[in-house]
Amino acid sequence: MTWAFAYLAALVLGLVLAIVTGLLRDLRSLARPRLVVPHPDQNAPFIALLGRRLSPGLIVAGAVGLVMSGGRVPEPLRTLPVALAAGLVCFLLAHIFLRRRLPRRPPIEHAVAVREIAPGGYGQVRIQHGKESVVMAAQSIEEDAIPAGALVEVVEGTRSVLTIRLQEEE
Repeated sequence: MTWAFAYLAALVLGLVLAIVTGLLRDLRSLARPRLVVPHPDQNAPFIALLGRRLSPGLIVAGAVGLVMSGGRVPEPLRTLPVALAAGLVCFLLAHIFLRRRLPRRPPIEHAVAVREIAPGGYGQVRIQHGKESVVMAAQSIEEDAIPAGALVEVVEGTRSVLTIRLQEEE
């Protein structure tokens, strides 16, 4: 096995990790900063997070190693430390800049049940903030049914299904 093949393998492995962990998809979606529903792998497991940070380092280390070993007389004792240093710097930069930032959610002005929701059952809620309106799935924590059109309070909004209850009258 030659050093050029090892650098190529690191480059390909980095690209595969970037694709599998969703890094390329997330970089492509930076042009759309206002996603209504968070991405399903928002709380990715440790391996996916490590892969997202490791893949840029592997890509850069492999690319630098390939470029440096492409000369007339490749010198592995000079190429390897430079490639590893470039990969480590890129890994650290990825660790700093690729942190998952939770989107700031605007305060909910009011939420209304779209259909009647059975006790402990699921239904839909229309959330309004200013002129924007979004219909989302919701689960009731009430012991009684929530009628359609009733104002509800969002108890928990961290998942794709909101947890709601009837809004207390003031």
